[in-house]
Amino acid sequence: MQRRSVFAAIIAILVLAGLGYSGWHYVRQRDAQSCKACARPVHSHMKTVAIVDGKRMIFCCPACALSVRQQSGKQVQVVELTDYLNDVPVKPESSFVVRNSDINPCLDHHPAVGEGGQPLESHFDRCSPSVLSFRDRNSAAAFSSEHGGQMAKFSEFASEFQR
Repeated sequence: MQRRSVFAAIIAILVLAGLGYSGWHYVRQRDAQSCKACARPVHSHMKTVAIVDGKRMIFCCPACALSVRQQSGKQVQVVELTDYLNDVPVKPESSFVVRNSDINPCLDHHPAVGEGGQPLESHFDRCSPSVLSFRDRNSAAAFSSEHGGQMAKFSEFASEFQR
């Protein structure tokens, strides 16, 4: 009888440990796929990685990453961007961005609603206008000629957020 109790206790502990691990894993995965600034999904072709006060964080776009500095005063260093066209990591120092094109994947979400289901009016959206990253000037220029927007070296764009 005592063996059964010990066996049942061991099984219960293993089940609880498994449930705890599953919950931890789910929350960790969800957080890794959500922007640390706006909580929107991180699209693989727009992923931005930055160091914020010494911690590595993932953002949905360069604007979200850089707006953290403006809004919190925390030190932000963008360490990796993703080429919009090829979905590959690029170094910020050599990349270009196109701002305000006719494409903004961050806005493909359900609008916020208030009481009674009425849409809320947005006065600020850190993801708008869009900021898309490109590995080189030619890619950014070709995209900009087709979709509009202003092209700039990433370092020039980032300096706007340090004022």
